[in-house]
Amino acid sequence: MKYKVLDTLKALTTQGEIVLLPGQIITLPHDKAITLLNENKITPAEQVAYRVYSEILQTHLWVVETDKDMHSLRSQGVTEAIYTQKEISEIKKLPKESLGDIHQVKATFPESTIQKTKKRHTNERQGGQ
Repeated sequence: MKYKVLDTLKALTTQGEIVLLPGQIITLPHDKAITLLNENKITPAEQVAYRVYSEILQTHLWVVETDKDMHSLRSQGVTEAIYTQKEISEIKKLPKESLGDIHQVKATFPESTIQKTKKRHTNERQGGQ
């Protein structure tokens, strides 16, 4: 699959070490790309939508690159919760216990988006200050 480099990378190839610059398009096998995707060093160069099963949430959900991709899936009749890569980056900062509440909102309000997350203290969640 083809990916766009987001951050300068050094890569070992059969020809030796090369430097990959932001904006370059590269081809990588999925197993090699996963780590770089998780580190936000690369992004898919093609429109991609992944349907994944979340063990934490015990349900399927979709992960896409942009809001445009989300709207495209909705227009194709997809009713499951859809998250953009930016939203995934935000919710990765939260404790696992918060994910169910966020997912319930995404599932109930299909056009909702996650703009920014903030960790709550335990007493705030229970209505205290």
